[in-house]
Amino acid sequence: DGGGIITGRGEGELLVAGQICFIPAGWEHEFRVLRRSRLSTALEARGFLAAAIRRGASPRADDPAWTDSWVEAGRVTALRHAAVLEAADEPTGPAVARAVVAALPTGARLFVGSSNSARDLDLGVGEWPEDLDVVASRGLAGIDGCVSTAVGLALADPGRPWVALVGDLTFLHDIGALLVGPGEPRPADLTIVVANDSGGGIFSLLEQGDERFATHFERVFGTPHHADLAALCAGYGIAYAAPEIGELPGLLAGGAGGVRVLEVRTSRRGLRERHRRIGGR
Repeated sequence: DGGGIITGRGEGELLVAGQICFIPAGWEHEFRVLRRSRLSTALEARGFLAAAIRRGASPRADDPAWTDSWVEAGRVTALRHAAVLEAADEPTGPAVARAVVAALPTGARLFVGSSNSARDLDLGVGEWPEDLDVVASRGLAGIDGCVSTAVGLALADPGRPWVALVGDLTFLHDIGALLVGPGEPRPADLTIVVANDSGGGIFSLLEQGDERFATHFERVFGTPHHADLAALCAGYGIAYAAPEIGELPGLLAGGAGGVRVLEVRTSRRGLRERHRRIGGR
């Protein structure tokens, strides 16, 4: 069994070299086939494993009670998360993530940025559309190039709407991706939803967020920026709006008609305590 994604450099190098491999229990046959086939791209490997899942290649595929127990556990956990999130007196990242997924138009695909955006989806979304494809840049990538990735995905797949969910630092770090030269192709339907809590909210959840370091936390890790996203988008010639969470469904349903940015202002206040309650600690 492999418990989590390896992100350390040493372990990563061993994985790339093929010297170690983590195999989920019951999937030994599928991974032997995957390794023998030498699939040339990550997308091909993803397709192979997705097909295996669809045909029931699960260690307990013949045990409905096992499957039902996990489904029920997920339902109870989602309700618990929702209760904590709904009690918040300010907009939160998980609430934005839940609203975005619930409002995605038919056929849309979702790109999720690194850092808190991926965690917000995990915490905020209780029920996922069965046919929704979600793409993310994870591992050691950090927040580098997330806007560029979203633009590239939308360019490569112009027949459907694309929505990107990113944080404010992720957006600002790669805002240059919005600058497209004359005569160059532009995405036909890309909406970038920016959950803006003015800084590095994820660090509130790590060791740095402990009360012992409160004196210097904001300057060193919180890094509030107060950037004017509306003015930045205007400079790049990109459509912009700043909706409330409740306005997202109407905006997402209509399509982008090009590239647009929707900034949803959220708060980092109480983030650490909120996650503690969600975790039952």
